[in-house]
Amino acid sequence: MIENTATVSFVIEGTKANKDGKYPVKLNIYYGEGKKKFGIKESVTKEEWEKLFASNLRDADLKALKARLKVIETKAQDIIDKIHPFSIVAFEQAFFQKSPNSSEQHISKLSYWFDRYIKTLKENDQIGTAIAYRTTINSISEFRKNLTIYDITPEFLTSYENHLTKAGKSVTSISMYMRQLRAIINQAIDNNMLSSEKYPFKKYQIPAGRNIKKALPSDDLQKLLDYTSTEPAKQKAIDFWIFSYLCNGINFTDIAHLKPGNIMGNYIYFNRQKTIRTKKKDLRPIKVGMNPRAFEIIERQKNTDPNNPYLFPILEEGLNAVTIKHRCQRFIKWVNKHMEEIRVEKEINMKIGTYAARHSFSTVLKRKGVSTAFIKESLGHSSELVTENYLDSFGDEVKLEYANLLTQLK
Repeated sequence: MIENTATVSFVIEGTKANKDGKYPVKLNIYYGEGKKKFGIKESVTKEEWEKLFASNLRDADLKALKARLKVIETKAQDIIDKIHPFSIVAFEQAFFQKSPNSSEQHISKLSYWFDRYIKTLKENDQIGTAIAYRTTINSISEFRKNLTIYDITPEFLTSYENHLTKAGKSVTSISMYMRQLRAIINQAIDNNMLSSEKYPFKKYQIPAGRNIKKALPSDDLQKLLDYTSTEPAKQKAIDFWIFSYLCNGINFTDIAHLKPGNIMGNYIYFNRQKTIRTKKKDLRPIKVGMNPRAFEIIERQKNTDPNNPYLFPILEEGLNAVTIKHRCQRFIKWVNKHMEEIRVEKEINMKIGTYAARHSFSTVLKRKGVSTAFIKESLGHSSELVTENYLDSFGDEVKLEYANLLTQLK
């Protein structure tokens, strides 16, 4: 059995005493290169702290405190001795529950690790990501209930992938579920709850499917650019679709978050909501050169409420993260509904939802010979490789043109 290296001690903390001149006493756990302090609802003055561990202690109150600390120390050490390898997460769960054994069983559950991370995501207002992780654990639980982190083996992953495939899930969905499960397993390993030697993804490869590209052929795109409607709902929907297309394929959630201050002269500057809470470095805004038609759309659809700080009347001030997420989803669903009506009306075969505007922007630039580096910067991608995978392949009309060249040898 591997010997634990965690040790127990007590410290007083704080630079400013409370009204009684006392400082909180903390249980201090050192483990490897890390440490963590836990409150134990005890406090002392600095003078009392210096006396507390003296061999000739006579003060009755300090003797009682010393005895209480000894009980806490013994409990902490007993828990440490049972955790192999040591994990601060396992220690914390066991120390603050009546039954350490039941706690150890609880934190080995896969659902515990998903719930723990989902809670963190919600606290960071990453509601969309939290929903995605909840979808993943629900899917896994439907396949097999009451799994522990130790049940996630290469054999399980293969079996789960086969289950998802038979259920009709796309390669993209399967890849997302597996990548999120991998992230959870990595967290368990980082917290010493699972040995890196048992890492199941060493012998299992996550399927990587390429998204079906949604860029419109040039003639269909022209139909949309020429489209106008006497129906306010359809005109509003096409306005926002074209605004996205003209503004670097801006995501509709980012459209909802725009404020008048994002417009500076002939440019819009904005940070993608998708990465604003996850990127700690190089969080540079996307700079969009404004087409005159984009200004016309802003003038038509802009917010007229002087008390609303947003550019468009989609969000309002003071909304919580969950409500904002639902508003954005509702906005996208509403636009897609009316774009479907326009698609049928204009006899366009391909779906023309909100994402088609973003793909069409990037693909049109590619067909015009614009560099991948510029498209990467415009889309806000992290690398040109991401952009290359994102871009549409050449359209069918180009393939036919090149095929005909094979017989035109003169």
